[in-house]
Amino acid sequence: MKGIEFHYNKEAVTTQSELLVSVADLRDLIQAFTIPDEAQRLQELQVVLASIMRKNKLPNGSLSVE
Repeated sequence: MKGIEFHYNKEAVTTQSELLVSVADLRDLIQAFTIPDEAQRLQELQVVLASIMRKNKLPNGSLSVE
């Protein structure tokens, strides 16, 4: 899992922001870390973060993983 970093746009969301995250999102996030292929794991993490952004009506690019 080396090389994966989470980023957030400090103008859209801060470490003090309250986000709605479903149990399904948490499950998907945890399961994504078990994917052995790094490219596929990164893609799945991006999908989960995109879902969280949509549910919280955050602008695109508010949360990302690289």
